Amino acid sequence: MQNHAKVVVIGGGGKSGLLCLYEAKKRAGVTGKVICIGGSDKSTNRAKKLGLADEYFAANATDAIFVYNKIMELTNGKLADLVINCVNIPGTEMSSVLPVRQGGRVSFFSMATSFTAAALGAEGLGKDVERLIGNGYARGHDLFALQILRDSPAMLQLFKKRYVPTLLA
Repeated sequence: MQNHAKVVVIGGGGKSGLLCLYEAKKRAGVTGKVICIGGSDKSTNRAKKLGLADEYFAANATDAIFVYNKIMELTNGKLADLVINCVNIPGTEMSSVLPVRQGGRVSFFSMATSFTAAALGAEGLGKDVERLIGNGYARGHDLFALQILRDSPAMLQLFKKRYVPTLLA
């Protein structure tokens, strides 16, 4: 990712979204822009309290036109270089493809993604974008996530508070 990249994380208030925001902010540098889209005010504020992005807003990730218009506004019409979709609901493919620039990248992290809808939607929009499809496993992802938690005491506290009690229940 280049230092001046514009990155959008859809589902930025969830576990994977928070981790993606942290890394995007680190890599985008001071000239980049990271935008968090949460599914609710609560999840958006969770990311905002950690300072993981430059811009935050809550949206229904299935409302592609709203997401597109908001990203157009926040990027002064330049759109995103990279969109990372971390939501776990179907019907969010166009909210990922519309706000990315021609030649940009879209990473579909969720297994709820219809890869046919993503491909046909991009074709129908005339968007030549690289679509990265997660397969559910990436070698070393566990070590990578643990390193983020080591590097960020605030993230570690949040993860302990939100996720450890459910593992022990």
